[in-house]
Amino acid sequence: MCEAESKPCPPDGPTRRQEPIGRGPTAHVSVARLLVTGLEGTGGDGAALARRAGLPEQVPDNDDARVPTDHLSRLWRLGLGANDDPCLGVKAAGRWRFGRLRLMDYLVANAQTVTEMFTVMQQYSALLNTAPNEIRLTGGAGSTGKGTVTYQIRSGDPDVDAMASQYAMATVLFRARYVAGREIRPLHVGLTSGPPAQHRELADRLGARRLDFGADATTMTLASADLSLPLPDADARLGAVLRQHAADVIAAQARPSPWSDRLRQVIVAQLAGGGLSLQAVARALALSPRSLQRRLAEEGTTWRDLVETVRHDRATALLAGGATRKEVAARLGFSDTRALRAALRRWRTDPGAAGARIPPS
Repeated sequence: MCEAESKPCPPDGPTRRQEPIGRGPTAHVSVARLLVTGLEGTGGDGAALARRAGLPEQVPDNDDARVPTDHLSRLWRLGLGANDDPCLGVKAAGRWRFGRLRLMDYLVANAQTVTEMFTVMQQYSALLNTAPNEIRLTGGAGSTGKGTVTYQIRSGDPDVDAMASQYAMATVLFRARYVAGREIRPLHVGLTSGPPAQHRELADRLGARRLDFGADATTMTLASADLSLPLPDADARLGAVLRQHAADVIAAQARPSPWSDRLRQVIVAQLAGGGLSLQAVARALALSPRSLQRRLAEEGTTWRDLVETVRHDRATALLAGGATRKEVAARLGFSDTRALRAALRRWRTDPGAAGARIPPS
């Protein structure tokens, strides 16, 4: 059973979430921090990995901050490059401790049974990650005698997805053991990676009675008796309060931020005027440059990434509206049309720009 700390009380007071300024799915900063800690625990240099993955050097340690999920994929790619270990995901998951995933840990701890824990995890998964990952429970206690949890990361990189899904499933299993207060051994675990030369350590760490490779999705099958286990420390009333709070947080994440809109407007105006700089935008918003950078970090982006995003979005809209490349280059602060064409080519090959319609050069 995964060693864990004693359960502290939930964080006091409401927390504020804002829609990230950058495009694309985001993850709560606690997810990134836990992954860095996990990879560090397998022999990696956590600070170096975080820096190379593009994570802000000073990510606020609070409930507001979110980071692009692309950064998590980069972390995994770097971790895989530095450590050819078929157990990397489950070893990194061993660094989970209760409370490190913030609100999600408290939500599942106050479910009534292990089955309800998985249901809550699925329902409120956007707290941790808004990417279109596959998370579900089929079957369950009292139905077929067993139930299967699917947790498949879908980043588009098969190697990253295989190891990140192993990590996610192992974290879920360790959490289930902790909140149930007893050992839970999966009847079966299916992994999407190919079979390693030796997999005994992987099976032992997961406690799986059967382990298969090359599956279409990462799955874990549990016995009905384990799924029906009550959670001894669950508080039904607190659970209801936390679920309502989680729903409010997710709704707030989806709402546009007036501050974000104003920031974009200032950047667009200064691009057109040719005087764009962090200092000038901060002055227009009555902020210091340091405060502006801190708020950008809280919303999961950086100054450089934000300017790139605004340029991308404005170029797409202007070109689709019939503006010439010369006009677009002038309005968005490019030196000439060649610089604009280079940016268009870069955006077409950037996975973060997927789905955006960029007219051909």
